[in-house]
Amino acid sequence: MSLLGFPSFNTVQELAALIHIDKRRLSTLTQVPERFYYRYRIPKRHRGWREIQSPSKELKAVQAWILRNILDKLSSSPYATAYVKGRRLLDNVGPHMNNRYFLAVDIQDFFPSVNSLFIRKLFERIGYSKQAANILCRLCCYFARLPQGAVTSPALSNLICLRLDRRLAGLASRRNIVFTRYADDITFSTNNRNALPRLLPSVYRILRDMGFEPNQEKTRLLGPRTRCVITGLVKNSKDPTFGIGRKKKVAMRSIMHNFLARGIVNADYPNEASIEGWISFAKNVDPAAHEQMLRYWTSQKTKYPPIGDLFQ
Repeated sequence: MSLLGFPSFNTVQELAALIHIDKRRLSTLTQVPERFYYRYRIPKRHRGWREIQSPSKELKAVQAWILRNILDKLSSSPYATAYVKGRRLLDNVGPHMNNRYFLAVDIQDFFPSVNSLFIRKLFERIGYSKQAANILCRLCCYFARLPQGAVTSPALSNLICLRLDRRLAGLASRRNIVFTRYADDITFSTNNRNALPRLLPSVYRILRDMGFEPNQEKTRLLGPRTRCVITGLVKNSKDPTFGIGRKKKVAMRSIMHNFLARGIVNADYPNEASIEGWISFAKNVDPAAHEQMLRYWTSQKTKYPPIGDLFQ
């Protein structure tokens, strides 16, 4: 199979010459990659912890080379909206705007569910020899799984899910149902209230057939009488568009006021930079709410200037 457009190599020594790294050092990274990760935990949004496997600077640089020179040249499915250049969170909910009924399905332990066999086969399908594919696979894996913190993991997850996306899209299109996937968050929507409950068993079957386990606790059927939250964005039953939602805006106003007026720090937004970062995020997903929140934040800063500003 041709490697047209991709860097060609068969051995660690040849790859080291391409990356401009010492061949003995690259050999060590390839043989025992697990030694070059730092593990730590972060709290999940609702409960529990997520373990992050962060590669060393040296391994991260090698993975960045693989990302730029190989993975970025491959295309994800049109249904994948996370980790794709030029696609935003709004692209995930946009196709669903005119529908009233939603099915949200979450994949349990998404990255760790992708094992080294899938990754090695992906590199072989591109045209790499078994030896070269195994080298690339080991540089991108942590104990034969996709690590949560590697720079190559997001792109690899989308490429591995190409067939999953096609199967779910085919299942949905035959029933006039809209489908998108944002990493481990899968969304279906329709205006037929009975279609989604009937679809669910087939979705579970396809996920398990592809090596994934649905998180049944997070599976949600949503309709006009429920608060529809899809990948963190809210849809009002009277408005076809998705946004950050009234509840979040009220909460953020309270956080802003408490931070400036009372010196009370929120764990999720502990400083000005984090609050202003959220305001910038709102600009991309809900421009109208962004303008409201920016005006409120500016007015609060004028009324209650940060302590550091008083000495400038």
